[in-house]
Amino acid sequence: MQRNYSRIKNFSKGMFFDLHVHGNENVIIEAERLGYAGLGLTRYFEDYNEEFSREFDILDDSSNIIIKKCIEISCKNPEDLRRKVQKSRRKADILMVRGGDLKINRAACEDQRVDVLSQPYRSRRDTGLNHVLARKAAENSVAIELNLKILFKTNLRYRYRVISQFRHIIELQRKFKFPLIITTNANSKYDLRSPQDISALARCFQMTFEESSDAISKTPQEIIKTNKARDSFIVDGVKTVE
Repeated sequence: MQRNYSRIKNFSKGMFFDLHVHGNENVIIEAERLGYAGLGLTRYFEDYNEEFSREFDILDDSSNIIIKKCIEISCKNPEDLRRKVQKSRRKADILMVRGGDLKINRAACEDQRVDVLSQPYRSRRDTGLNHVLARKAAENSVAIELNLKILFKTNLRYRYRVISQFRHIIELQRKFKFPLIITTNANSKYDLRSPQDISALARCFQMTFEESSDAISKTPQEIIKTNKARDSFIVDGVKTVE
């Protein structure tokens, strides 16, 4: 009992991030209330424009938490993925690729410019990952996303399948050590979940306390830190001098 209390106490002091939310000022205010240190404010590649850039700057300036600009890419094929990644990388703090198709999943895991492979299991009976893709994701530091929205919005008849997919991804992560994040993919403040609730829910996927904490704290922070360093490089291996 004492050990569990200590964990909860330490958990409340953590810096938590949800790197996949679609929303506005109300979502940001609610996230701050729930104890988040930052959000990935997400727009689809097709919807990204100067208006969003201006909106983002206003929200970022007025917010008390860290706001990162996230672009979510939906691709027809690996060539389309590479083209959109090339166009988006400099614009985005976080670059996310929507998975599901095995060819897209593989191309994303092989591309160091991609930060997150979102829902590799999307519209599939399996996870959309195998040992080869898991190894590639680890080598290229591509985070795999467990998206809670698909769990909550899925028909009860198929919810067990989603939980099984999550469990299999966690098993692969333990073996190959690729980055893993948990997100809400919230469209409104009512879709958000507190970090404590997410950690409790993750026990259904057979995640340990440390694993769930890393997925909403340590790993998102590492993604943000990596991209800050990325911005200081002119080309691969050449860093600007301040």
